[in-house]
Amino acid sequence: MKTPDPISVVAEAPPAIERPAVAAPQAAAKLELLDGDEIIQLSIKPSLWFIPLVSAGVLGLVLVLGLALALAMRAGATPMAAMPFQVLGCVAAVRLGVAMLQWASRLYVLTNRRVLRFTGVLKVEVTECRLLKIAGVDVRFAWYGRPLRLGTIQMLSADNHARTVIWDDLARPQETHELLVRAIRKAQAGG
Repeated sequence: MKTPDPISVVAEAPPAIERPAVAAPQAAAKLELLDGDEIIQLSIKPSLWFIPLVSAGVLGLVLVLGLALALAMRAGATPMAAMPFQVLGCVAAVRLGVAMLQWASRLYVLTNRRVLRFTGVLKVEVTECRLLKIAGVDVRFAWYGRPLRLGTIQMLSADNHARTVIWDDLARPQETHELLVRAIRKAQAGG
């Protein structure tokens, strides 16, 4: 039986796209596009553990209230007695839904020039720092971080006026840290 020849795929780069005009100068600052020679090296989201972790306080409160209600109502089980449990279930579902939206709207980006953090469901907040201005990169672990293999990376700016960029609840934070350090050293060395 004859084996098929290997297939070669060649992708052509799309033509250059002109930047859209932005009406307000404030909007232009927030929606700054990548420069022509800026390349995205890494684009990641937090771990899916983010959803239950940010919801833990509300879910714990719902659980405690549900247990207290169950103990208080153990004698009389009427159809109306189920109403508080349904309300607590709705509160838990809404909190988990909001947490999913928060997770979906969170993005961490490393380019060959800067690090960025996009957050916000209704209003997107962009935090950025140029690689040349980063003085240090720290990996931190919360009490739940090591068992779940989650960490937070904090990039400290040498400029006191710039914000610190924080990437929360990352899976494999050590690997991401090493990649960030390499990119920062390369940028600061002029490469």
